[in-house]
Amino acid sequence: MKAVIIIFIFITLCLISGQVLCFSVFGCTGGSLMFKCMYKKESKTNEVKYFCRDRSCKMGISADVQSRWVYNGRFALYDDENSRFFTVFIRNLSREDYGEYTCGNNQTWSHDVTLVEKKESRCGTSVIRDGYLGQKTITFRCEYDEKFKTHTKVFYRLNEDPVHVLNSSRSSQSSEEKFSLSDSRKDHFNVTIRDISAADGGVYLCGVERDGSDPSITHITFIKEIQLNVQGQTCVQVQAYSSKSVFISCKFPQEFKGNKKFIQKDSQKKIFVDGQNQWVRHGKVRMFDDSSEGRLKVFISDLTAADEATYRCGVNIPDHDLFTEITLTVNQVDHFPASSNTSAIIGESVKLTCNFPEKHDETFTHICKENKEKICESISSSEEKRFEFSAGPAGVFTVSISNVSVRDAGVYWCGAETRDTHLTSVSLTNQHQLTLTMPPVVGREGDSSEIKCPYDGNHSTEVKHLCKGKCFTPDAQHIIQSDEAHVNNLMISVKYDTELSLFTVTLSDLRAEDAGIYWCAVEGAFNLPIELMIVLKDAPFTHEASVGGSVSISCKNVRSQTQRLFCRGDQPNICVRDGVRVSSDTRTNGRFSLTDETSAGVFTVNISNLTEEDSGKYWCAEETSGSFVFTEVHLYVTQETTSPDPERETSQDEEKSGSSDFCLRV
Repeated sequence: MKAVIIIFIFITLCLISGQVLCFSVFGCTGGSLMFKCMYKKESKTNEVKYFCRDRSCKMGISADVQSRWVYNGRFALYDDENSRFFTVFIRNLSREDYGEYTCGNNQTWSHDVTLVEKKESRCGTSVIRDGYLGQKTITFRCEYDEKFKTHTKVFYRLNEDPVHVLNSSRSSQSSEEKFSLSDSRKDHFNVTIRDISAADGGVYLCGVERDGSDPSITHITFIKEIQLNVQGQTCVQVQAYSSKSVFISCKFPQEFKGNKKFIQKDSQKKIFVDGQNQWVRHGKVRMFDDSSEGRLKVFISDLTAADEATYRCGVNIPDHDLFTEITLTVNQVDHFPASSNTSAIIGESVKLTCNFPEKHDETFTHICKENKEKICESISSSEEKRFEFSAGPAGVFTVSISNVSVRDAGVYWCGAETRDTHLTSVSLTNQHQLTLTMPPVVGREGDSSEIKCPYDGNHSTEVKHLCKGKCFTPDAQHIIQSDEAHVNNLMISVKYDTELSLFTVTLSDLRAEDAGIYWCAVEGAFNLPIELMIVLKDAPFTHEASVGGSVSISCKNVRSQTQRLFCRGDQPNICVRDGVRVSSDTRTNGRFSLTDETSAGVFTVNISNLTEEDSGKYWCAEETSGSFVFTEVHLYVTQETTSPDPERETSQDEEKSGSSDFCLRV
């Protein structure tokens, strides 16, 4: 044990009674001290008694009553009418307690107090312990310095007064008594209290008897203070909802963290957790004995009316059980929305909307994520900073997840968390399936594009796959995997970055047919979709028109059975997401209209009543099952009508025949 510097207090008391009698008593900072001041032979027992630093007695105490304790702050005095002494008790000693004191009556005794420093490893400690009504035993450990191994050990209780409870010199210390003391005679003694009741709560002191300079006068140095809090067996109301789940966490004293935990429904047989730090399943009930925190975690899924019961969440102690009683109510009216599917782009943020049971008292908003065993546990503390809660309308709250990454994909549950002294319960209400995508990749025909596949660091040694179509399905087209050679395919190259947990595939000499949805995958772990968009190389096409006039733009189809789109935006992916003006489904939109000319293999977009603000970059697009091919168009609208540029514009007939430079081939 690490040595610490302890301040000891030496109080030297000198009694003048024909001769001078002096003795010293010892205490330590943070500890307490008890000693006796002997009467002079001629003193009267009913006179005022003092223990004071000066005549004002501002530092100390005086009393003119007998047979009861008198207090002045940290000082207490007890004048025993049946003895020739009075007892002084000082609690929480400090450096300020040095100086000269007087002990006696009418200040006929003079005393010296000396404060010194000494190194000690055990002194002045204070601890808090929890006990429970009906608990069979609770044991306190009181450490002392080895030099006191032959001294008498004492155990006091402070209620209203210091009460002597145990003394190791007594011979009748039976293990069946309410209190029992066992001394190691080396460096500690143990005190056990049996059959804990509410009356046992309070402050206890561990101490050693020691001699002063006069061997006939002993005193007690208290080296440890223990606050015992006695809790009743509690019953907690937990409300949950039909078809949903409930999570319950029961906390027990650290001294029982190694004991077996159990759950018991009504008067049925106890279900014990076999093994610690792993989930154990018993039907729909799953349990986890968390030895590090001294908790039993219980998860009950797919709740029905049959799950309504009184449960005991407990720990097994020899000849006794310590438990919290739980009354579980399953509300059959499920007014919460069904599960929802939400998609998020990696690196961006996403919001999940949750319901909050308004009738719950003293509850907290809660979100958790299912693990592999489909048990919904709280988000780890290292991730909490990315989850932000905000209140909405009555009974609704929103959870925002920032900087979304691969590890965030999965099933989430929202709910209401209720906290009790020894129990936390979470009633889950909403389920969210969160899927992730990467930002679209845009490549130009004939060029190269990189498809970056991030993965969870936990999968660094597992085989990574890239497929066109969802991997491990019959229709998936295998592109590459991390454990195979790819040197024979000059159109594909692979790069690995273990520090960034990134698997990058480069596709060269892109073609229109390369457009589509690609999937990065680790079998059994995740499938992450990435969209590859292709821009045809014979672009951009430029068209000029006048303010107030109209323009017709013919876009050539390169694939059949596709959805046609026309939109505006700096990038094709932004154009599709935010700027679609007309499409095969919406052929008219204000000044924009779309016409299919199947026989000519084109679709034509007309824009009327042009303004200068219509100038900009547009895209003709074809889409099939998430596969996009684009042709870039630049439109310039000017105040005056301009003559056609023969190199940039041909006749309308030539456009329709497919030979025009204005035909946007997709």
